[in-house]
Amino acid sequence: MLKLIQSGLFGGQLFHVATKELVERYNACLDDIGLERTELNEFHIDGWGWSPEIADEQQNKQYLCHGSANPYAIIISPEQQQGSLYYPYHSFDWDIHQQVFEKYAKQITDITTDCGLWLALDQDISAYRSPQDLLMIDVVKVQFKTTKNLITAAREQRELVRTYFDRPMAWADPELRRKIGESGLEYGDLRFRNLDVLPFPFTNIRAFYTTAFDGLYVLRDTVIGKPVLIHQNNTSTVSGELEHAHVEFNLNDPALVGYLFSKGLVEHSYAHFKEMPELLDHELDLLLANASLKLKEPVELTDLSDSKKKGLIHTLQSKGVLGEDYFELEEVKRALQRDEAIDTKGEAAIRDHLIHPVKDQDPQVRTIIWQLIANIFGVNELVRYTFNKPDFYHRYKTWPDHFQRWIITELQENHGIFRKLTA
Repeated sequence: MLKLIQSGLFGGQLFHVATKELVERYNACLDDIGLERTELNEFHIDGWGWSPEIADEQQNKQYLCHGSANPYAIIISPEQQQGSLYYPYHSFDWDIHQQVFEKYAKQITDITTDCGLWLALDQDISAYRSPQDLLMIDVVKVQFKTTKNLITAAREQRELVRTYFDRPMAWADPELRRKIGESGLEYGDLRFRNLDVLPFPFTNIRAFYTTAFDGLYVLRDTVIGKPVLIHQNNTSTVSGELEHAHVEFNLNDPALVGYLFSKGLVEHSYAHFKEMPELLDHELDLLLANASLKLKEPVELTDLSDSKKKGLIHTLQSKGVLGEDYFELEEVKRALQRDEAIDTKGEAAIRDHLIHPVKDQDPQVRTIIWQLIANIFGVNELVRYTFNKPDFYHRYKTWPDHFQRWIITELQENHGIFRKLTA
């Protein structure tokens, strides 16, 4: 993974917790939540406070929760605003993270000068007992706590001082003076600190992915009418049955793709590639690169000249290891560049390469559909890296060194593809 780290494609935007003070601040948050402390002297955390090193230490990727229905986030630095989320429990965690910092960036900066801030993402359910419980989530209450009880202390101190100035003869109340003095000694003057972070509801939960039950896609409120559960671990016993109040599919159910088409969630469209020709170029280059892995001698794919590329195509074709889908996609590219009609006779060979979400959908729904496509078809590493990073990283480890270097170059040259795909 060293090349990915050096390229900034893995481990970037992680905050380095490297001082005794910050480690203790993080552990104090874990104590408050009731989770196991870390023995590490330094580690990295993402924008939500999840640490890959602590997950390794505890042999538990889901260490930052009391079960999937009760996830938490830890903020010990305002720099986490720019951090990626490396292990979100639910895909909507990204949106909550953005809203938290949009609403309370100044307060977070003030609070984290003294202590850690932790968040409970309350879904009004104690535990997920079955996948169907995910269909009941319509609001997440984002609640804030500080390790030193700083938020509550600030409110109480302001109220005490307000009482002291507003109530007649309050100066003669020894109990009131004692409380003000104790608050000042313990916390200092909090009256003018920017510490108010109020709970807020998050309700944009139309479609999401969750790590619960080994991975579930949940489509609650879309054009398809009935809510849908899609099981990544293929354990549904009613996959494809449509007569129930909700619909379930296993990810490997052949009927799933047809269902997505019938409900207007995905389509085959050449116009999609006309708008994003770099995606089609990558499809072609990836087919060529994958075919080259079947040769005895490795082919250096990075900076392959046009003449050498043509020679590679000839070699792969003569050995029968370059499929017809490569040449059919090449025909599509040529026709799109020339604004010519596309011959659809060979479409069956490239259908999996053409599938994409229908554009006229809520961005949240399109994002989940892209992730589904990356999981079902897996024909495009740009899409896989953008929407299913854990699977991409797993595959990356299996590739030879020269193929890894080429993929890194591809990703760097197509940086920002996510915004195009979800726009």
